[in-house]
Amino acid sequence: VRALRAEKYFEDNTNHTYLFDIYPYPYQQEILDKLNAEREIRGHYRNLVIAATGTGKTVISAFDYKRFRNRNKEKPCRLLFVAHRQEILEQSLDCFRGVLKDPNFGSLFVGNYRPDDIDHLFVSIQTFNSQSLYEKTSTDFYDFIIVDEFHHAAAPSYEKLLSYYKPKV
Repeated sequence: VRALRAEKYFEDNTNHTYLFDIYPYPYQQEILDKLNAEREIRGHYRNLVIAATGTGKTVISAFDYKRFRNRNKEKPCRLLFVAHRQEILEQSLDCFRGVLKDPNFGSLFVGNYRPDDIDHLFVSIQTFNSQSLYEKTSTDFYDFIIVDEFHHAAAPSYEKLLSYYKPKV
């Protein structure tokens, strides 16, 4: 399966090798440290990151997930990343692939994109609901869930997502 995914990814003849390490800026590291403290010291695993546009909230979430994965190497560390627009999902998937140095990480489930698997899924809220993803997974299937632009979560379309899943983070 991994070989097929690699072949599929490089189908467009682009070479996406990651020749450099990506590190968080100091202000991003400070947010990551605060997230860690909220979880480790206070036991708060539902966190909200608020920062100005362009400060790299997606990068922060990718580093946060990377830390979670490094601490849970023996587990699948399933990720669900939810947003309301395809462009956000495409950019976010690229960001995670860069931070994780894995050009095959994750699958898109939006528009014409259909996932190979749902273990590390970047899905639109519309697709989540129209495909009834919650009916195909258990409440604890995803270990780590990120809702991008959470202010949209007040909409009724997010209700099932927020009430159904019980992730670790």
